[in-house]
Amino acid sequence: MDPAYAFDENDEFVPRLIRDYEVNDDYTEWTFTLTEHGEWSDPYGAMTAEDWVYSITEILQGEDNWANASMADDWRMSVDEVPDGFEAADEDGEQAWFNVEETGEFEFTVEMPLPFPGFLEEPILWGFQEVIPKDLAEEFVEDQDGDAMNEDDEIQELSYTGNLGAFTVEVLEIEARMNATRNDDYYLRNYDGFEDAPVIEEWTYQVMSEESTRLSALQSGEITHSGVPPRRAEEFDDDIDDVNIFENPTVYCQSMFYNMRDDGWEGLQVPEVRQALTMAVDREELVEEVQYGYATVAHTLSPEYSDFYDNSEVVEWDYDPDAARQQLEDNLPSPYGYSDDRVVDGDGEEVVLNFVFSDSADDTELTARIIQEEMDEIGLEVELDEVPWNTMLDDYLYKEAGEAQEWDFMSGIGRNAYPRAPEATEGFWRPGESANGYGYDDPHGVADMLSDAARMADADERQSQLAEVFGILSEDQPWNFLYFPEDIEGYRDHVEPSEDSSISWEYDINRWEIEQEQ
Repeated sequence: MDPAYAFDENDEFVPRLIRDYEVNDDYTEWTFTLTEHGEWSDPYGAMTAEDWVYSITEILQGEDNWANASMADDWRMSVDEVPDGFEAADEDGEQAWFNVEETGEFEFTVEMPLPFPGFLEEPILWGFQEVIPKDLAEEFVEDQDGDAMNEDDEIQELSYTGNLGAFTVEVLEIEARMNATRNDDYYLRNYDGFEDAPVIEEWTYQVMSEESTRLSALQSGEITHSGVPPRRAEEFDDDIDDVNIFENPTVYCQSMFYNMRDDGWEGLQVPEVRQALTMAVDREELVEEVQYGYATVAHTLSPEYSDFYDNSEVVEWDYDPDAARQQLEDNLPSPYGYSDDRVVDGDGEEVVLNFVFSDSADDTELTARIIQEEMDEIGLEVELDEVPWNTMLDDYLYKEAGEAQEWDFMSGIGRNAYPRAPEATEGFWRPGESANGYGYDDPHGVADMLSDAARMADADERQSQLAEVFGILSEDQPWNFLYFPEDIEGYRDHVEPSEDSSISWEYDINRWEIEQEQ
């Protein structure tokens, strides 16, 4: 099923199920126009605004989040007081639901109590696929039975999607294989430039857990496309004639979190100490040794290609172990200090920090080992603790201090920078939010600045505010921002993409030229 809309490589709006939009001058009312050619599978008929409004208001905004919808928080906002005409979204009256109303057969309006200029770019309606036919949803809504809805075969198998996607799913084996055939009734074929979409006749997605198996299949032509790890990218690009490599920037920042909670090492609560640790890490080496050059060094939670990144605001902590060692010594909190070039506590015992990292990728372990060696150079003993991904989240990051497993550093979590709408990162910095599991106390009010920026109707004012946020984060170093990796995609050479490399890669895949391989 297609998303509501997409963005192209130039961040321009690309119509899909939503064909057009309008917004009022103060960004409090957005009106969306749907395609008139959308059809659900039998017996549900035409896709209309009624379906969209029902899915949003009765499921995503449902009472007590009965559907356990992950997007429920996206359809409300914080307010000082709930304005007339809006409903409170919490018991304290500190949040208000958006008003979502059907204003035509194929038109609906989203009204907010405060300006929201970044609404289009935030992952709320952008990429939205949570709409289902009203007639299908009604029984679950009436019973408020989220489990039944989420386990329903028709919903699980996407058999309700009619002509709303380029392909019709024929075989779906969860975590194994999906096979889909060309949807000749695809709604998008009613629009100029898409008369033959999709060009691809059949789409098969197959899980190949072994990297070597996957890459051998790409090389032999058994499969058409696969991601390629950085260490193999040059080989495929230079030595394998039948495969083309495409490098795309990503939105995910690979970082090392510092535990600034009460159960972490006290030194990590001192900004100057965190700055010293950042200077101790050679991020250029990580880019070369871990990512084989397919990444860019990060200085803050924003890639440099973002419109909101401002070099004049961002502080860059260059690799300098001598300066790092001196700054660490000058700023260690009492009773810590140096003895025989090692960091020790008040009893003269060497400080040992615990570096927990995910076992999900070899790159993460290599990163941890490099950082361990670099910390040793400035006198810090670091022990490595490799754990499963879910364990790291559940038992270390998200469990409250005092109940969590011991940790001081953490890596293996790539956080989305949301370069089109950075306000979406507010929860990373707000004290008390689950996403801020590392205990950043936000002394400069970054979370509030992001919240305020989200309501700024003046584009220049918003730009300036967000640039300042990224400057503060670069100086305060709540994380050691390491790098933004690139996605490396390999395709057989009979595939001709119709778009340039970007974070929106494959937004136009239904018009890619796929020739018959010789």
